[in-house]
Amino acid sequence: MLRATLIGTQALIFFLLNLVLPIGILPVLSYPSTVKPIPQDWSASELVEQGRAFYSKGQFNQAATTWEQAAQAYESQGDRLYQAMVLSYLSLAYQKLQQWFDAEDAIAFSLNLLETGADLRDTPDYQQIQAQALNTLGSLELALGQPDIALEAWQLATEIYQQLKDDIGITGTLINQAQAMEALGLHRRTCKTLLKALNLDNNCDLSNQERFETVLQTFQQTPDPQIQILGLRSLGNSLRLLGDLNHSQQVLKASLKVAQPPLEKRETLLSLGDTERSWYNHYKQLYTRTSLIAEQKKVKQQVIDQVNHALKYYQESVQQSSQLSASNSLDIEPKLQRLSLLIDFHNWLETLTNQENKDNQAPNIQDLKSQINDQVKELLNSEITKLPASRTAIYAQINFVESLITYDLKSNKHQDNLQRSSFILHPYEIAHSLVKALQEAQLLEDKRAESYALGTLGKLYEQTQQWYQAQEFTEKALTIAQGIQSDDIAYQWQWQLGRIYQALGKTEEAITAYQATVKTLDSLRQDLLALSSDVQFSFRENVEQVYRELVDLLLKDEQTAQPIAFGAAEAFGHATRTAIADNRIPENKLKQATVAIDSLQLAQIENFLGCNLSDIVELAEQEIDPSAALVYPIILDDRLAVIVKLPKSGKFIHYTAALPKAKLEQTLESLRIELEKPFISQESLALSQQVYDWLIRRAEGLLEANQVKTLVFVLDGSFRNVPMATLHDGEQYLVEKGYAIALIPGLSLLEPKPLAQVELNALAFGLSDMREGFPDHEGFANLPNVKKELGQIKSQIPSQQLLNQDFTSQKWQELISSVPFPVVHLATHGEFSSDPDETFLLAWDKRINLKDLSNVIQNRSDNSLEAIELLVLSACKTADGDSRASLGLAGVAIQSGARSTMASLWFIDDDSTAKLMASFYKELADSDATVTKAEALRRAQVNLLKSPGYQAPLFWGAYVLVGNWL
Repeated sequence: MLRATLIGTQALIFFLLNLVLPIGILPVLSYPSTVKPIPQDWSASELVEQGRAFYSKGQFNQAATTWEQAAQAYESQGDRLYQAMVLSYLSLAYQKLQQWFDAEDAIAFSLNLLETGADLRDTPDYQQIQAQALNTLGSLELALGQPDIALEAWQLATEIYQQLKDDIGITGTLINQAQAMEALGLHRRTCKTLLKALNLDNNCDLSNQERFETVLQTFQQTPDPQIQILGLRSLGNSLRLLGDLNHSQQVLKASLKVAQPPLEKRETLLSLGDTERSWYNHYKQLYTRTSLIAEQKKVKQQVIDQVNHALKYYQESVQQSSQLSASNSLDIEPKLQRLSLLIDFHNWLETLTNQENKDNQAPNIQDLKSQINDQVKELLNSEITKLPASRTAIYAQINFVESLITYDLKSNKHQDNLQRSSFILHPYEIAHSLVKALQEAQLLEDKRAESYALGTLGKLYEQTQQWYQAQEFTEKALTIAQGIQSDDIAYQWQWQLGRIYQALGKTEEAITAYQATVKTLDSLRQDLLALSSDVQFSFRENVEQVYRELVDLLLKDEQTAQPIAFGAAEAFGHATRTAIADNRIPENKLKQATVAIDSLQLAQIENFLGCNLSDIVELAEQEIDPSAALVYPIILDDRLAVIVKLPKSGKFIHYTAALPKAKLEQTLESLRIELEKPFISQESLALSQQVYDWLIRRAEGLLEANQVKTLVFVLDGSFRNVPMATLHDGEQYLVEKGYAIALIPGLSLLEPKPLAQVELNALAFGLSDMREGFPDHEGFANLPNVKKELGQIKSQIPSQQLLNQDFTSQKWQELISSVPFPVVHLATHGEFSSDPDETFLLAWDKRINLKDLSNVIQNRSDNSLEAIELLVLSACKTADGDSRASLGLAGVAIQSGARSTMASLWFIDDDSTAKLMASFYKELADSDATVTKAEALRRAQVNLLKSPGYQAPLFWGAYVLVGNWL
């Protein structure tokens, strides 16, 4: 049925995920009802029924003509009630034909007849026809990009059906409401509403296969076929947007098995294509996180397979559209989706480097170019240029141009001067399409579309390096977007202006534009999160770049390079020397840079967890610890920037190391490999000193002068995979120099509270024996020293302990949810991954995942329990070959609700783990009240590394403390 143009203020999520303006309209349950026309006039009745027949076959022109005649017939009889009914049908037909003014006039006339006809309200069919008219109004508003108004209309329709006790009407309008919620970005509310429509428990966690099958069967057994088709499709779309791609795929395939007309089948195939495209994006991201060559090849093949699956469904959707009378307009969306996917795939393949580009696994780049050219020609020669003036036509043309610009920009990014001949279309032709879209937007008085057209013209001129024209059009687009308070549009043009100003050498203007972009994004994100904690807002792929470009600008100003020698690092034969510069950046700019990085880090973790982190306090302006310095390593494309905030004075210092991002990441990866060896190699020391020089060497004197005792790192990118305690100054490790070390994900934490202020007792769980033949335990070795570890904890502090069979997920959840232990210790295998579904801890009966942690924290909150002060995970590791796996550790630390989390980045022999843990708890229990958790960990690490046989970082270096270090 209908697919709404997602141009509402809160449709930003859709834009970020798809990188194109959705131009179709979402499926809604709004179709001619079965209210019987008055029997006295069979001529009018027959016209209504004939119109229904045309409509169901997709013959919308014939339906509209027939219903126009029926409306005139009822008007001539003075029958305003049935005239209103037919006018609402007529509006539906006009919507299908994208004749928006006619559709608006028809439904407005229909509603006016119903509202002004006081004598009609006592007639038997009045409420049924009124509900149908509200359904039609909702579908129109959704198509016009007003999902909030559509939702209100459908809520009113639901109330009427409830008064009529019309179960089918209630179900249908609830499904409609779900479509509006989806357009507003309220994905979990969408899912809950769909389940409510069929009187199901509204828990959208369908990870339990039995529950999923129950939900699926309930939808499949719905007696009304229209509700069955739309319900299944809506559920499949909702699950996709919630990230449950497996079940989304299963539901949509089940929907496809239901007999349905071409119009409905087209929509289902389009949805399946979108789900397959989401799988494609999933595997693309997995590829970027995978460092093992063999695994990369496997993931790359999965990317290719998903592209082919998505293209297949889009093609089948086009074929279904060809059977409909309105095929020209209905073809647009799947064809544009197909084109944008081909372009995205082409661009992705071109970014792959080294031998991966040379194998026979990937499609030939030239073949892809040929396919893209053919698609462009097909669109140019048919639908795009022939659509009548309408909102759909405007967005189709803008989408088309966006795809071309993305393709041309990627294809020509290495050229210093972009020549017009290098474009897939001549820039004049592209500009002509945009001017046509602009004129139509002005004709329709659609300010959003007008802003998009102007801004895209600005982007075209930016690409052709016609900077002043680019500035002019972008400024006009921004003015319109701000005038209609459309932040989701405004941020794009603010960002574009920043790039243009930078190209023009207007650094201060560029910084101002970038800061405005970040402010708009932060405001928009908070608005979205305020609607519901279920709303997910993804920055990583598309908007992270804004923050990094702003930091780059802030830290480029007034650079003066003063190379510093590496000192001890050279003694180990490390040939590579990197220029390190002491930069004279104004302090206010350094502070602004840390604020931008903090915002980015918070957004990344919110996106990883898929929730609103509301229980946080801003600590940037608070004096937390007068002996703690904050260290920000910031990875930029051409250099590493380091900002240090000193305690007491709050002074910022800044220095850089000039090296490419790829080289830095290679160094960190090599260091991580060396650290996991059971001996100290010369290479390990050289690499550790290299990173020490980058991060600490330049600040040594100031740290000592300011009596710093704790270094608190806000780590960026690959730095998260290296424990800072293992950095070496040429004589000793950083942890030996007397610095306690902690990590925080930006200056947003639970309120700090020293552990010494609470009574020290622990709830400890252990898993020493893996269950043979139990799938969740496969691949994990026994941990024979876990019993010893728990025993040593009990000898230091009071503790309740559960081992092996007693350590079930249910018992774990019950105890943590109900008993106020300040320390929770888990001596069990676990893994941190950049994929939330692959981040887990092992219990006797199952894996404990992030969702389980979230439920426990909710239960603790319901029981008015204090947050866990310290969570210790003593046998965990980050996922092999996952460059962003440490994000899983940060996710566990926050999702657990613990003020502090101590965990290991790699698996450690459980004998050394038992020794380190015994020492750690001894320090906490025996030391005076001033010892912090970070200092207790430092002492335990130093104690172990000075023990014979445990000097290598493998045994003591993996442990990190995340969160409150006090």
